[in-house]
Amino acid sequence: MKHPSRAVLFASVCCLFGSGLGSAALAGDLGAAFHALPIDTRVAIQSELAEVDLYLADPTGDWSAATERAVLRSVETIALNSGDRVHPKLKTTRSMQTYLEALAEGSYATYLRPGDYSAGSAFLRKIHLGG
Repeated sequence: MKHPSRAVLFASVCCLFGSGLGSAALAGDLGAAFHALPIDTRVAIQSELAEVDLYLADPTGDWSAATERAVLRSVETIALNSGDRVHPKLKTTRSMQTYLEALAEGSYATYLRPGDYSAGSAFLRKIHLGG
């Protein structure tokens, strides 16, 4: 697998710390939301993130620093690739679980992969963005 570009990583770090997403409290809540999901869903999340080179370890379903980084990067990748039209919110445990479940289902695949995002309007109507 290749690593994300330096520009994407830099933008992710800036956005994460600028928005407060990089806090330890969020990481703990995100880890708890992840562990509340069934093992097959957790593996599916890591597999989806690995497919787009955000998760660089073997999908095991275990929470780790690599999983945390990949999930947080995915939020920013989606925002960047959608021109900030889609920005998943990770403010509550429920919104975190909703986002993670959507990742596992491939609901954000359009914005995690480079390409044409013109189908964004239908995508926005189709998924729940959390809150």
